[in-house]
Amino acid sequence: MGIYIYIKFDLITSVSLICKKNYTTDINNTIYLPKKRLTKLERSKFIIGEPLNEIIIGLLLGKGNIQSRQLNGNCRFMYGQSSLRLNHLNYFNHILDLFKPFISKEYKVKSRSFIDKRTNKTYSSILFATLTLPCFTSYRELFYNLEGKKIIPNNINQLLVTAPRGLAY
Repeated sequence: MGIYIYIKFDLITSVSLICKKNYTTDINNTIYLPKKRLTKLERSKFIIGEPLNEIIIGLLLGKGNIQSRQLNGNCRFMYGQSSLRLNHLNYFNHILDLFKPFISKEYKVKSRSFIDKRTNKTYSSILFATLTLPCFTSYRELFYNLEGKKIIPNNINQLLVTAPRGLAY
């Protein structure tokens, strides 16, 4: 057993020395690597093509939203579903699959429940959010005013003519 612990410790020391980062272990000496943050260059390589551009436009006309954490920073796309019937879950999973390339590999779909005080009914919802990326910032500028309130863009007719698939979402 002493040799086993020594090998594990040596592996941790080696990984830490090579990568020059702090790695932690639990009581079983399992190595936990720190989460990798994307560089500006890596973030800039994410591009939204068709048909996802059309789909985002359609989702932003409905329940989709773009969140900006900083005034002049990058944005992320968020989508939630409150009705959790099977056909709605299938639709949510379809949307989630479309955005998988823009979501962290470690990301877990968030769910929550709350009780409506008026009716005493319990309601549930699920939500996902993409990484904060420059490719979502233009949608924020298009669909939100300066106060951060969601709006319908002035050029919505043009957007829907060039992106008719968006209406299906």
